[in-house]
Amino acid sequence: MNHNKGCSRYVKVAAEIKRVVSDYLIRGGIESYEGINPLMIVIIDVVVRSCLQHAKIFVSSVDGKSSDDYIDFLEDHSSQIRKAVGDNVKLKFVPEIRFIVDTSFERAQRIEEVLKGL
Repeated sequence: MNHNKGCSRYVKVAAEIKRVVSDYLIRGGIESYEGINPLMIVIIDVVVRSCLQHAKIFVSSVDGKSSDDYIDFLEDHSSQIRKAVGDNVKLKFVPEIRFIVDTSFERAQRIEEVLKGL
């Protein structure tokens, strides 16, 4: 799923932010707490606005915990994540980051169930 359409610059920046944030979570940039393990977070997609100053990061979890818990966890650590992006992505400004639950898998399951019922 790629929400960025058009300019290849946006697509490249989004892909680089996705790589940096994923690596940051995998390499232990954030410690687990309150039952939240950053290794269970999957970065599904990143969308950057045309000004490159805002980024939406679509996330999902692989362990079945509430997605809201993961969003809260990521929001609590957003300054650390932004710093990692700033240190690793060459941009004039580090974008403001917003985390959003990706629901595409759940929607696909519902569509599949409907289709099976036909």
